[in-house]
Amino acid sequence: MSICGRALRQPRRYAPPVVSQITESERIARVQQLLAELHKMPPEKHETVHMPWTAGEPLLEVIRLGVDEVLLNPQSHRIRAQLQDDPEWESLSQDPYGEPAQRLVERHVRAARSPEEFSALKQSLLQDGQTDPGVMTHTGLLINANTRVVALREVDDPLKRSIRVAVLPPTAKPEDLALLELRLQMQKQLKVEYTMTNELLFIEELSVKRGMSATQIATELRISPESARKGEAEVQLRLKLLDLIRIMQRLPTEPLRLTFFDERISLEQLRELYRVYTPLLESDPRAARAHLESFLLSIAVGVSAVHQIRHVDADFMGSYMLPSLEDDELVGPVADALVATPGTASQPTQPAGVELLDGRQDDDGEPPIVDTARLIDVVTAADKRVEVPGTNFVLDQDEVKDAVKAAITVGIKDKKRVQRDEDQLAAPSTAVKGATQQITRAKEALLAVHNDPEFDERTRKTLEAAYKKMTRTSRDLETALVKTGVIPRS
Repeated sequence: MSICGRALRQPRRYAPPVVSQITESERIARVQQLLAELHKMPPEKHETVHMPWTAGEPLLEVIRLGVDEVLLNPQSHRIRAQLQDDPEWESLSQDPYGEPAQRLVERHVRAARSPEEFSALKQSLLQDGQTDPGVMTHTGLLINANTRVVALREVDDPLKRSIRVAVLPPTAKPEDLALLELRLQMQKQLKVEYTMTNELLFIEELSVKRGMSATQIATELRISPESARKGEAEVQLRLKLLDLIRIMQRLPTEPLRLTFFDERISLEQLRELYRVYTPLLESDPRAARAHLESFLLSIAVGVSAVHQIRHVDADFMGSYMLPSLEDDELVGPVADALVATPGTASQPTQPAGVELLDGRQDDDGEPPIVDTARLIDVVTAADKRVEVPGTNFVLDQDEVKDAVKAAITVGIKDKKRVQRDEDQLAAPSTAVKGATQQITRAKEALLAVHNDPEFDERTRKTLEAAYKKMTRTSRDLETALVKTGVIPRS
């Protein structure tokens, strides 16, 4: 479960006062009133700030508003994925600035930081005040400073329940607001970074809704600033990685939340998956699907290290995971029934250890068939009770996850050992092939330089000595090949 999920389910220690939300027209009038009052003062007493919302970075005027007079931004990319995952948001998003929607946004803004981080921010605001002003539209919609507002809404002292905000002109367009949020985020300061999925969603919005090119997005996000071409390629790749996440979201019967992936994998792991999955999809779609399912099952149970998960391929679950799972004390006796496609496994009338999986062949070298998609359903379902088909057994989901995780981990070790053994067996042939290639290169290099004036007697003697050593070594290899029966005696 995500930090966000835990925070939303825990009882809140502080219940903020319920304040009626003012209307949009009242909010606009309030902003205009404060700006008008500001203009009555000499210009040198105006607080202003430069904001990078256009190339000209205009000077914006700063006013102070009550924290209950501003709107939290439901388009903030720091909580975009969390809102998409929240079932309440589907209906509330129809009126994102209404009180019920704003309360939900407030909860997610608060949950985006750990309780300790949120408490530290609130204490800093109370003791040190607000260092930099936030930014909002002329209608009172925050571009940033959402977390600061939520923190100050939990303060009892009415003198502390206000915030300094720079006001954008009415001419600011939606694309200006998205870019401004991005540029403010890139300034870093002490801000919480976007999660992986929120960053990918931001890139998608800038590309699809704002019509920005991959090069422009890379520049704004400071992706590969040393090379425009690399930056463009990376942005295009990240859009494809978001598509890949959405494919994995739909693999289980109960679709996964976007934030599920934030907790388990990184961009590096997604790149590795994409590198293997994409060519497979073109050459063998069924193997590509199996590989994707194996990857998802692995991260769902907690196996996510790159050096481990790169060994999990389309055949891994049947060849390596299942044999290890069958050794598990708790899950082992019903492992075959758990991994079988419903309706294909025989009834468990035989003792534990007797094969239950229909179509499983031990004598033809084919690995057992594992319904990886079914296992994904088992370990990601909301229902924590796992009923074993054809039995009266009911297992706890966490127990199954632990068993599958252990089986995958052991299976990875077994696969590494097998590969090591195979590498050792293939080592002689590999070395001879490599030597042959080197001899061919030596011949070609000789023909290229033998007429060169600098190819003098000393260089020729050096080559001759190297050749004689090579022929002696070749004779030693031939003797060993005869002695071991690989080649007949001449």
